[in-house]
Amino acid sequence: MKLFFSVLFLLTCTYANAEDAAIRQDVESVKQSVLELNKDLYQLEKDLLSPATTRAAFHLSLSHGEYFEPLSIELSVDGESQIQHIYTERQVKALRMGAVQPLGDVNLSPGKHTVRAVVRGVDHLGQGRELIAEDIVEKTSKPLLTELVIQDFEERQSARVQLKYW
Repeated sequence: MKLFFSVLFLLTCTYANAEDAAIRQDVESVKQSVLELNKDLYQLEKDLLSPATTRAAFHLSLSHGEYFEPLSIELSVDGESQIQHIYTERQVKALRMGAVQPLGDVNLSPGKHTVRAVVRGVDHLGQGRELIAEDIVEKTSKPLLTELVIQDFEERQSARVQLKYW
């Protein structure tokens, strides 16, 4: 009799484990579907809130970086602060190796806008410096792609920042 109950118990446990495995697989499938849906919703939200006609993307690059190390950047459009970023040592190292960092997207209506970027950092002597670039950009119905380039200025052993348009 004990043998019969033992076998019955083992069969019940095996059946329960098989059901648990099927439930776990269903839960994983639902999790994957939710993650894909979340990704699609994020892209849809981005497209609705920032359509191509109003999108202006800003990037930052560092040429060599011998005379200037960026610590932070603040970008404003028409006097309103739009993007702020503080750099880590790892990000500065990547910039020195040639990386182009996307700073972010800003919604701009078509027309002329004043873009001002203030890059704070230290020069090759360890002194605090601010590099400032200010320009008037014309936003059309196409996306505006802008790069802030920090370049070494060999003659003065200094650096400067300028706006480039792609």
